[in-house]
Amino acid sequence: MTEVETTRLLLRPWQPDDLAEFTRLLTDPEVTRYIVVHTPFSPQDVAELSQRTLEQWERNGFWPWAAIEKATGRWVGRMGLDELPDRPGPHKIEVGWELHREFWDRGLATEGGLAGVRYGFETVGLERIISATMPTNAASRRVMEKCGLRFQGELAMAGTVVAWYAIDRTDWDAGPAARWKPPASHGRLTPLASGTVDGGSSGGL
Repeated sequence: MTEVETTRLLLRPWQPDDLAEFTRLLTDPEVTRYIVVHTPFSPQDVAELSQRTLEQWERNGFWPWAAIEKATGRWVGRMGLDELPDRPGPHKIEVGWELHREFWDRGLATEGGLAGVRYGFETVGLERIISATMPTNAASRRVMEKCGLRFQGELAMAGTVVAWYAIDRTDWDAGPAARWKPPASHGRLTPLASGTVDGGSSGGL
């Protein structure tokens, strides 16, 4: 797989020269306040995360895309599938998005998130896709719901609390009507004593 196109986005494999834009993104305090655990980011943090993204592409042939606005060629952010290796259980693949602020509130996170979920189920063959964000990040929680993910509960992890969402392949295959349900009341899952979350979901709709 080389790239995926949506109505407004070109989603392409990560490249070394994405580092400059990624650094600008993850040093914006308005963006990083929505990212789970790892804030603020140092230049070394950003470089290491970019390198892990490249390694995932080389090893597996997918993982987060660089999102480019087709109409202008501008670098929007990082979107798509990512692995949470310390997440307990067999399902560790997250769909997420981090966007420059100028692209918030335009529906691009939903557009890229849906492309990631579709690719995960229809091309990679995943059985479940998860996502996590800060409980106060209402914008990303709405994106998760628009992408068909359902609220699972709040989980204590790595010294903070995250809101977890998930979608199963059976719900995706059943179509939009089967995927959407009214948001569940907030619950709390079993706390974890350790673990890390590299990214998280930020930005607007």
